[in-house]
Amino acid sequence: MMRKRIAAVLAAFTVSLVAVLGFASPAAAAEVNYAVDADWTGDCTQRIYLPHVDGCVEPAGDILWVKDNMANDYSVMLRWYDEDGDRSGQCINTLGQAKAWTVCNKDFPEGHDIRWSVGWNSANGWDYSDWQRTRV
Repeated sequence: MMRKRIAAVLAAFTVSLVAVLGFASPAAAAEVNYAVDADWTGDCTQRIYLPHVDGCVEPAGDILWVKDNMANDYSVMLRWYDEDGDRSGQCINTLGQAKAWTVCNKDFPEGHDIRWSVGWNSANGWDYSDWQRTRV
């Protein structure tokens, strides 16, 4: 008798769990892009300068620029979050200091605020700059 009750409770729990998992909407996954080599001679007003990494968000065209300033075999990145939507992501430069500026071309909705910072990797993990905000 006790086994039947336990089996009934487990069956009810399993059905409930399957129903919840089946109807739950997944959270938006972070977009990970690897920057490509690019020649850049423009002027960017939305820029972060740091010893390890430089970053820039160019609102016209939704272009993310990231530059590795140290020849140390570690990656650098520009991370971003759409404050008016549900998208976030990273533009990772694995090309090294010799490549200078690298780029990720995004397509953000017009009029959204993008919060962003730059980061650099090291033997101790990732470190990041303070957040900036840019309207695209």
